[in-house]
Amino acid sequence: MPLFFGSRPRRSRRVFRNTIIALMGSLLAMIGISGCSSSDQTSQNPSSTPAQQSSPATVAQATPVKPTGPIALPTDLRDAAVKTLEGGSLKLSDYDDKVVVLNIWATWCGPCRLEMPDLVKLNQEYKSRGLVVLGVATTYNERNDPEHVKEFIKNQKVDYKILWDDGSLAQTLVQIVGGRGVIPQSFVISRDGRIVKHFQGFNALSTPTLMRQAVEEALSDKAKA
Repeated sequence: MPLFFGSRPRRSRRVFRNTIIALMGSLLAMIGISGCSSSDQTSQNPSSTPAQQSSPATVAQATPVKPTGPIALPTDLRDAAVKTLEGGSLKLSDYDDKVVVLNIWATWCGPCRLEMPDLVKLNQEYKSRGLVVLGVATTYNERNDPEHVKEFIKNQKVDYKILWDDGSLAQTLVQIVGGRGVIPQSFVISRDGRIVKHFQGFNALSTPTLMRQAVEEALSDKAKA
């Protein structure tokens, strides 16, 4: 079963829904527990069929998770072509000798929306030093509607590249670190292709600072120690 699966609400409800999600996301961020599960999406659409429903809702503690040591990405994952939202494709190995921040998100996830401006700032601040920020939108989270995602990205003024993933990349990354089926999730990947920091959820008070610390360490190669 795909991670973060759910059925998206009808377009006619989007404006009201988006306002409610943003308000709820702000409240959750203030109390430090901000994350979305698949049932957060299906709860927006009670008419979804049982086959579309997944596990009960869970809320991710917005904290960084670092395993006992950096985790090397499998070569076949680094070399696998992933579609971009604009119709092209890329491989993680295209960014050898770069530090990469991969962020799994969805348009309907309030905490994901809250985190995006910080990722834009991070990209702008560290790009010249060798950082690449990549957003990962999944086809099943967005009901295979890339045009909606493009519109959202434009409105949010997101300037980093968005991948249009069928789940192969997102699910594998989460499985590698033993993560949970929640979003947002972010992975800081070192120049030599190792996951050196993993974030689940988003806390507006702490995540941006902790993310910058992880990026600084990766750029200075401290994470290799």
